[in-house]
Amino acid sequence: MKLTDIHCHMLPFVDDGPDSVMEAKALLAESYEQGVRRIIATPHYRPEMFETPIKRIRYSYSRMKEIAAEMGIRMRLGCEFYRNEHLVSLLREGERPSLAGSRYVLIEFSTNDLFQTIHNSVYELLTNGYKPVIAHIERYACCGEIEKIKELRALGASVQINAGAVLGNAGRHTRRYCKKLMQADLIDFIASDTHDTKNRRPNLGECAAFVEKKMGKEYAARIFVKNPGKIWNFEKQVKK
Repeated sequence: MKLTDIHCHMLPFVDDGPDSVMEAKALLAESYEQGVRRIIATPHYRPEMFETPIKRIRYSYSRMKEIAAEMGIRMRLGCEFYRNEHLVSLLREGERPSLAGSRYVLIEFSTNDLFQTIHNSVYELLTNGYKPVIAHIERYACCGEIEKIKELRALGASVQINAGAVLGNAGRHTRRYCKKLMQADLIDFIASDTHDTKNRRPNLGECAAFVEKKMGKEYAARIFVKNPGKIWNFEKQVKK
C-alpha cells in the first residue's frame, strides 16, 4: 500500500518536532521506507505554547516539500490545533491551515478535558462548515466508553488514533482500547504523529502491516489509503 500520513511533525524549527533539517530529512527517509508516499505536515498550534508565525511555518514547509519530492514523497501543509476559542477565526483568516487545504481540521484536546468540551468544539467546527478530525482520541479519559465515540461520530466528527498506540507503545490498556475501537469500526484514520528520530519515529508502515494482519486487507486499505484520500483529494471531490 502507498500510505498517507495525515498527522505528523516533520517540519524543523516550528514546534517540538525535528530541531534540524538533517533530522527532518531522516524522518522523511524513514517514512519512505515505511511505505509513506503522501504526508500532511501538521505543526502544533497551541496558545502560549506553540504560536510560531505562519510565515516561518510556510518557509519551513516550502523547503521540506522540495526535499520530500526528491525522495518520492508528496507533502502538503496542515495544522494540529489545540482546542481554543479562536480556532474558527484562525482558519477563516488564514492564520493557520486546515488539512491540505480541505475542510478537514485536526484538533487535539487536553487529556483531562470533559466530554462536553470535546463535543462543543466538534459542534462549533461543524456548524462553521468544517470537518473535525479528533487527534489521538485514545489519550482522552472522557472518551474511554465506546458510546462516547459513537456519539461524536454521529455528530459528524472523524476519529484518529496513533500508530504507536495500536502497536502497544502506549501500554497494554491503550492497545486493547484501540483494538476495541477498530473491531467496532469506529476509527477513520491511523497516523504516525511522528516527532523525532529518538522516541517518536515514523512507524506507519509497521502499523499498517499489523492492522492488515489483524483486521484484513480491505479494512487496512480503507484506514490507510481510502480515508486519507478523501482529505488529500477533497478539492477534486467538491468540483465534481
